[in-house]
Amino acid sequence: MNILVVTGIFPPDHGGPASYVPYIANALIERSHDVNIITLSEKLKCEKTYNFSLERIERNIFWPLRVIKTIFRIYLAAKKADVVYLNGLVLEGILACKFLSNKPVVIKVVGDLIWEKARNKGKTSLSLDQFQQSKLPIKLSLLRALQSFYMRFADYLIVPSNYLGNLVKFWGVKSDRIFLVYNAVKSQPVSLQSSTTKKFDLVTVARLVPWKGVAELMEIAGELGLSLLIVGDGPLRKELEATASENKWNVVFMGNIPQSNVPDSIRLAKLFVLNSSYEGLPHIVLEAKLTNTAVLATSAGGTVETINHDYDGWLIPVGDKEQLRDSIKKIMANDKKLAEIALNGQKQVSRDFNPENQIEKTINILCLAIQKYKNKTVKSLWDSK
Repeated sequence: MNILVVTGIFPPDHGGPASYVPYIANALIERSHDVNIITLSEKLKCEKTYNFSLERIERNIFWPLRVIKTIFRIYLAAKKADVVYLNGLVLEGILACKFLSNKPVVIKVVGDLIWEKARNKGKTSLSLDQFQQSKLPIKLSLLRALQSFYMRFADYLIVPSNYLGNLVKFWGVKSDRIFLVYNAVKSQPVSLQSSTTKKFDLVTVARLVPWKGVAELMEIAGELGLSLLIVGDGPLRKELEATASENKWNVVFMGNIPQSNVPDSIRLAKLFVLNSSYEGLPHIVLEAKLTNTAVLATSAGGTVETINHDYDGWLIPVGDKEQLRDSIKKIMANDKKLAEIALNGQKQVSRDFNPENQIEKTINILCLAIQKYKNKTVKSLWDSK
């Protein structure tokens, strides 16, 4: 197959798609498929070379001009492709591939982009589930309707959790076009610089935005006298740093680091905590488990599909600060249980979230989109594992 992959973020950017797209592209190439990637970027030139063709479009140009340019570049590249795999820039991709031409399209849905942008800009305090059915300001209402409209033009959609599958169905996409493919994580070798000494009690890896609950986690760590390592960056960083400094909490901000260094950073702590109020399916939970680190997370979105409570991790209700505090206090007092949970979590991820399964299912779905394009009947894989 000749596959065009479109994404809004790509290294040196950070985030799920920036990690996933190079990974899946290399996996496709290893299986003798041709891959071309179109992405947005601050810098059009990058020193690193890849095994695939990469076209960067300047992110910071005048927005209408950028949209038009992106649509045009996707349109031209799609002419040579058998299928287009959208991991971002979905509106531009649909316009280029379904309105200006007729190409099979698969979309990977990892969340509700309209809700995320609204939360980032302080335009809504609603949870993701509340956002779907609540009456919104006219602009957000129109954007929500537009998203539901253009998603329906995709031949198939890939979701990393049943939770997101149900969300997409709520948008009006028929269930026989939705495919469940769990995220996977590949084991990273322990670096020579990695230390087995636990320098921190707690660690979290997250973009520093409101729904990640980092402020509450910092406060709890401070109250319990625990050290906390925070890996990641975002718009709340200065505010969080000032709060930690003012209260003299033992909190270290590592900022953004190369993806390859994240596992070693997680290994520095006894317990990984994800205090999020929204997750599609948190890749970082899988990554933390694979480092043989015990995990405590809120039962947000698809997170419940990654943890068997009190066996390979712990789950607590979203927004329950008191239970988060009590759970951390109890967990940190039992080193034997920490080690047991960590080992079970590592085994679970290796078994149930295998990269080979993810790659092969993705390839099958891309092939099915091509078959549908050729008017062949296909069977839905919804709820497959």
